[in-house]
This record gives sequence, structure tokens and C-alpha cells, in this order.
Amino acid sequence: MRRTIGLWVCALAAAAVFGSGGCRTVQGLTTKPQVQSVTVTVGSFDLRTITLRFDVELLNPGDGEMNVAGYEYELQIEGRPFTAGTSGNGFALAPHGTARVSVPVALALADLQRTLATLKSRGEVPYRLAVTLLIDTPLGVYRFPLTKDGCVSVFPPAVRPCAERS
Repeated sequence: MRRTIGLWVCALAAAAVFGSGGCRTVQGLTTKPQVQSVTVTVGSFDLRTITLRFDVELLNPGDGEMNVAGYEYELQIEGRPFTAGTSGNGFALAPHGTARVSVPVALALADLQRTLATLKSRGEVPYRLAVTLLIDTPLGVYRFPLTKDGCVSVFPPAVRPCAERS
């Protein structure tokens, strides 16, 4: 008898969670967010570090809102991990809407100098920015991995897809 009452309480609690907007959140997870564009700018620099800001514009093609609790990122240069980090800054991604996420990446100039020394004969550096969005759902946090590949021209500084190399 107590077991039956406990099961009913659990079932009612789950119905309440899903009935109060939970289904809309789960509904939004049927489509994956997409990276529309990435721009790279120099944020700040001193004698030890340079901070690049990757502005990632995300599109939610789904019908449900996505509540992003934060994100993890990894920057790769020439296919090798260069730096990584996490952010707890959350935001909402409206249905069929866009949001701009700024990913600050601090690079030690010594590491950057070693990397650029090996690439100095080239005019551009291929990169991959991998961002994993942490989406809040009634069932817990769901992870959405996204990647964007591109190239940064060293001199003059410019960002473009690697496929456009001449």
C-alpha cells in the first residue's frame, strides 16, 4: 500500500515538472543549435598575455526555448589543443532566435610565440573552436557540442574560412 502511494507521488511530481514548462524545454532539444558565425577580435594584451574574444552567434532552429547554464570551450591550432576553459554565464536561446556568446580566450605570449614561430612561413593559421553548451532540462544538464573551423591571417590580421585559401 505504501509502495503504491509512493509511486503515485513520484508520478505526480514528474507530471508537475513536465507540465510547468518542462515539455517545452525537452521539445527544444529535438533540434541542435547551430553556429551561424564566429568573429575574432583582440580584447586586451600586456607583456605576458593576449586575450582574444571569439564572438559566436548561435541559432536555435527549434520550437522550444533553450536555457543555457554555461559552456565549455577548447581552442585548437593546427589540430592540437592550445587552450581550454569553462564559463558559468547562462543565457536563454529563444525559439527560432539567435544569441551572441563571447568566449574570451587568454593566451600566454610565450606559448603563442612558440606556435607562431613554427607557423611563420605561412600567412594564416587554421583553428578549431569547440564549444559545448550546457543546456538545463528537467532531466538534468544536457551537453550540446558545437565546432567551428576557420583561419586567422597573421599579417594582416583577418578571419575567414580555411576553404577560401588561395
